Amino acid sequence: MTQRYPLPCLIIILFLCFFFSAGAQSDMTSKISEWKTAFPKEEVVANSFKEVIDFHLNSNASATESRVKATVSSETILVPVKDFLKYEDGLFYNEQISIDNVKVQNPDKKDVTIQKLCGDYSRESIFHSDAKLCVVKFPLAEKGKPFSYTFQENYKDIKYLTSFYFQQRYPVVERVIQFNIPSWLEMDIREFNFAGYDIKKSSVKEGDITKISFTIGNLPAYKSEPNSPNHALSYPHIICVTKAFTEAGKRTRLFENVNDLYGWYNSVCASIGNNPESLKPKVTELTANKKTDQEKVESIFYWVQDNIRYIAFENGIMGFKPDAAQNVFKNKYGDCKGKANLLKSMLTLAGFDARLTWIGTSDLPYDYSLPSLSVDNHMICTVILNGKRYFLDGTEEHIALNDYAQRIQGKQVLIEDGSNHLIDRIPESPAERNKVVITKKLALADNQLAGNATAQYNGESKISVQGAYASIRNEKKSESLANFLSNHNRNVEILNIANPDFADRQKPLQLKYDLKANNQVTKTGNELYIVVDWDKEFGDMEMPADRKNDYEFDQKYYLSAQTELTVPEGYKVDYMPAAFKKSSASWSFEGGYVNKGKSIVYTKTIIINKPILKKTDFVAWNSFIADINKFYNDQVVLVK
Repeated sequence: MTQRYPLPCLIIILFLCFFFSAGAQSDMTSKISEWKTAFPKEEVVANSFKEVIDFHLNSNASATESRVKATVSSETILVPVKDFLKYEDGLFYNEQISIDNVKVQNPDKKDVTIQKLCGDYSRESIFHSDAKLCVVKFPLAEKGKPFSYTFQENYKDIKYLTSFYFQQRYPVVERVIQFNIPSWLEMDIREFNFAGYDIKKSSVKEGDITKISFTIGNLPAYKSEPNSPNHALSYPHIICVTKAFTEAGKRTRLFENVNDLYGWYNSVCASIGNNPESLKPKVTELTANKKTDQEKVESIFYWVQDNIRYIAFENGIMGFKPDAAQNVFKNKYGDCKGKANLLKSMLTLAGFDARLTWIGTSDLPYDYSLPSLSVDNHMICTVILNGKRYFLDGTEEHIALNDYAQRIQGKQVLIEDGSNHLIDRIPESPAERNKVVITKKLALADNQLAGNATAQYNGESKISVQGAYASIRNEKKSESLANFLSNHNRNVEILNIANPDFADRQKPLQLKYDLKANNQVTKTGNELYIVVDWDKEFGDMEMPADRKNDYEFDQKYYLSAQTELTVPEGYKVDYMPAAFKKSSASWSFEGGYVNKGKSIVYTKTIIINKPILKKTDFVAWNSFIADINKFYNDQVVLVK
């Protein structure tokens, strides 16, 4: 039956509708104005973004299926700050995670047509993992009109439910993460990088469910910037650890501690299906005529580095299960797990005690006090030789045995030991491991500096030079090496590079060459103004005021340079820059000049002790850079 209203009532209702509609529009206009001020470069703002995590007990699960599942329900209220945009989102899934019930509604609560394209995820035409990607596209209306965007992620196995981050690629006015934990599930929620963020936590018991919520307001978008550390190192996030569940009075452990984590890893690796027979001829070839056990290990390790191409398989079960050794050997490619498994199989055939080893690289801030799949993102091989453990990372090219890349130094490792496990830690090296020593002898001829130089590279510096050189086509190698030695300075010409030994991993890499430098000498009357140091390392590395992320260096740095400049006949030293020294716990610079009568000797040492420069240190760092530039820009003056 239709409800009828008297005319005066109808007028009042229409007035109220208009009033509240206008009020709502005015409120939204005010909000857009605020957002434009707060987020001037953004096109879309999320008025709210909420994820609700629910857990389900799968009583009908088979022996190979997980008993505990999870659903993450996401709802985002998207508000365009500009008119008629097309929104695009990428949703990742795999064999353990499905994306369901994707839905968009306009301000009138009507469904919006969605373009959805789902398939295998690849980059540069190379299949990288068993990850799949759904690209979702839909139109937004004029600015200020809120759209509701919802979908669900269904986890077939709760162990794959790991991390939740607050920051998104768009600003969020209110961000909520809510866990609805039933009484039969024991869960540990770990908080990371919460300091400095106003994140409110609440816990409410509603019948059989405990609701734990985390809320933060006015969250800016994550900004992608060069040399930004991994999100896990600095951005607030949650890791959820499902410890155990109880069904019909029986308690079943999931990931209560590292023993459970290792037990699952070990069970996955038990079904690899290695058949090492096809590897025997190569192992025999590689170890023949090697005098010591170390030489045999090196031969196998270096062959895998040089001959097995690295391709990543990162998500789902393939993120944890190595490919069979014979497959990696035959295909000549594999991920970290496949290369580690191949190393183990080949070393075992050669008679060595080799073991699979799990590790989280420096991209992750976790250790094995956190029993979660998020703690590891890499696999290597440990070989025990004469009581010493050597950690072999098959994905690192050109690295020597008993040398370790920056990204795994100091990190805990989980080493297989049958039904047990071992925990160790990769040795950590100081910046001096990467030491670069450059010596130059220069003389003045026709207003040009000319002479010879020797550059010696160690550790990470050596590996990066070797890697770059190996990746260049043969006809371009000499030219590229010259550009590298000149630091791509067009005023510097590199000549007569002696043939370096790029193959020896254990020795420092040494490059000898001649050079000529133009535009480094200015003659005024009877005076010569000379730039002795044109490289000026780190001089252009001031951190921008608007940078949002910490800065991660490629490595720790240790540079030692010495230049001896012969004073031309008839000239004497009139002025030399004063010595300069500045240091902190994270970086240091020391430089100076010595007058030896017939020559001037210039020396400098630069050390960067920590690979990550924190935002809180940017002011001090910029002051450091300004001071070394003052030193760099001062010149030697010779007078006749």
